[in-house]
Amino acid sequence: EPTTALDVTIQDQILTLLYDLCRERGMSVLLVTHDLGVVAEVCDKVGVLYAGRLVETGDVARVLSAPSHPYTAALLASIPRIGERRGRLRVIPGRPPALPVEGCPFAPRCAYALPECETIRPVLEPHGADQASACWRHEQLRTRLAEEASVG
Repeated sequence: EPTTALDVTIQDQILTLLYDLCRERGMSVLLVTHDLGVVAEVCDKVGVLYAGRLVETGDVARVLSAPSHPYTAALLASIPRIGERRGRLRVIPGRPPALPVEGCPFAPRCAYALPECETIRPVLEPHGADQASACWRHEQLRTRLAEEASVG
């Protein structure tokens, strides 16, 4: 996590250095971060982890604009927006699970959970052009988010 706890000026310098090294040497970098702003700015692909498991992958623009896993959607909803007035920040309800978990580790915190989510872990399955998620209800999530975006 090369940008953790850095002010934005130093963070920008570090990210520029990494970008320059990648370009000069023809290499890729695996960047680990909690900062979705950094992901949006410098990454081509993203993998979202929850409880040590990959729950969503894909093209950054696609995942950040149309998430297909409830955890990704919840993370994005918790980011404060400039110019948007709201009282309290959104939080993800509940607590992270005690590991290991038999089913989906996000199920106790998920508004989309089905009974089988408690006992059967969904596998990471591709859908769309360049996206995959480990969620039984990824289509319902994307439909709901699209409806909310058109209303709000």
